Amino acid sequence: MKRKHAWLGVGLVAGGMVWITSCGKHEADVPTSGLATQGASAEAASTYADANLAELTREVRRWIIATKKRPGSFEEVMADAQITVPPPPPGKKYALSREMRVILVDEK
Repeated sequence: MKRKHAWLGVGLVAGGMVWITSCGKHEADVPTSGLATQGASAEAASTYADANLAELTREVRRWIIATKKRPGSFEEVMADAQITVPPPPPGKKYALSREMRVILVDEK
């Protein structure tokens, strides 16, 4: 029984140490600049674009379920659903794949 209490004490001490070391972080330590600023890395911009594509794909699928029809184009869905779409990267445009996923293609 004493061993159980010893492990409980070790766990509480370890948990307290983790809590104490993380206590010094404040909201001011978190960068507040967005990806639209000049300092954004290519990897961060790519992650941001992937998140946008995933969200737009969800919206397309919601539209398909609501209307029970297959869209002819990405533009048709966005116009009908009245969704604000973030601008695509320069030289690209949004399109739908055969699987009804939103993808980026070269603007022609």
